[in-house]
Amino acid sequence: MELLLLCIKIFIGRLVDVTLSTLVTVNVVKGQRAKATVLGFIDVFIWFIIVKEALNTDIESIWIALSYAGGYAAGTYVGSLLSQIFNKGTVSVQIITKDIDKKVTNIIKDSGYSASIIECKGIYAQDTNYMIYAQIENKKLKDFKSLVTKIDENAFITVTESKEMLNGYLGK
Repeated sequence: MELLLLCIKIFIGRLVDVTLSTLVTVNVVKGQRAKATVLGFIDVFIWFIIVKEALNTDIESIWIALSYAGGYAAGTYVGSLLSQIFNKGTVSVQIITKDIDKKVTNIIKDSGYSASIIECKGIYAQDTNYMIYAQIENKKLKDFKSLVTKIDENAFITVTESKEMLNGYLGK
């Protein structure tokens, strides 16, 4: 029973600590240093207590190490999930497609997005392509990618995190 309680404590501690650690990283990248500092303090405090508990026990069992590693893995997953849910930033989406017509631009516009379209050439084949450039809220990215792949299932799509955006129009 004592082993089970220790393993649960270690697993939950690591889950919370690694979740916070993941959120610290996201906030640092986004330039939110104050939030990252507070979360980092709590993260390391929890980590210290859990490591001390795991290493200073008289119980010898592989289950302690497995609980520690399992908490880390679960914390990574939960932290990345929470960062997607609570991250209110924007992403830049670039789509390269071969065919573009009024229909494509109308579909994008009618779906509430704004975009710029640039004609471009491929470096190898020198064929004409079109780059659609859009700034999308994180929470709408999945829907936007789905819309694009319905228009052109072979479209080349890149998504990059935007740290800051000035002026411009995100759509409805």
